[in-house]
Amino acid sequence: MTSLKELQEHTNPPDQLLQEVKRKASNIALKSKFITADKVPPWERISTGCSNIDLLLHGGVPINGITEIFGCSGVGKTQLALQLALMVQLPENLGGKEKDALYICTEDIFPAKRFHKLATHFKTKYNLYNFDFESRVYLEHAADFEQLRRCISIRLPQLLHLKNVGLIIIDSIAGIFRSENNDICYNNRSQDIGSISTTLHNLCNKYGVGIVCINQVSENLITEKTEPCLGLAWGNNVTCRFSLSRYNDSTVREFEVIFAPDLPNYKCTFTIAEEGVIAID
Repeated sequence: MTSLKELQEHTNPPDQLLQEVKRKASNIALKSKFITADKVPPWERISTGCSNIDLLLHGGVPINGITEIFGCSGVGKTQLALQLALMVQLPENLGGKEKDALYICTEDIFPAKRFHKLATHFKTKYNLYNFDFESRVYLEHAADFEQLRRCISIRLPQLLHLKNVGLIIIDSIAGIFRSENNDICYNNRSQDIGSISTTLHNLCNKYGVGIVCINQVSENLITEKTEPCLGLAWGNNVTCRFSLSRYNDSTVREFEVIFAPDLPNYKCTFTIAEEGVIAID
């Protein structure tokens, strides 16, 4: 690259022209480094299909880093994940991204019958009778860390190059690291969790895809309270953490923002019906 001094020695330009070249060069060099606060674009979001939850999340699940949805068994985590896999396919004016989804199961098989019922309802609800929701959700099963690592680091980038995928769902992240062996090496597990988290963040940044990880809960022996599995090794890598809970045996569920960079710690209620996750007053 030619310096201003060399340029002046070889061409002897007028001082005014030299200063103009310097100014324009500075603008080009600094353009990619600094931005004012009013120019920061808002996060893109995927509607959940539930008006109460969308209101709480300012439009839906953010496409930024890793979003975790945790809760006890039977509270509706998978139901919400299935609904997100449908919502991302809708046009943007309906809260979607007109993109496909990848659903990675780590424990149970994919709930195809329930998903078919939801897809059928979506066709009626959004007047998309000829739209094939089910053919736009790609399925993968990963039973352990190595299978998940190979999936998201090798096969997934290939899929993202070939298909218009906008959402990756892992159900559940805790299933990968469960072990009946009492001799768990927690240092190795922390490294594995960090490796998975880094890869997921890189995929989000490179391809602009949403990352939603379902997580289970375990009881803290000290506080005697339930908390998300995998501890700080996982929690420190989560961008947004949302909790699902229920009132005893009631059909009423509660969605709570535990933490998120741009959201307050608010709650809302919802229920699960044949047509999916829906709002209640």
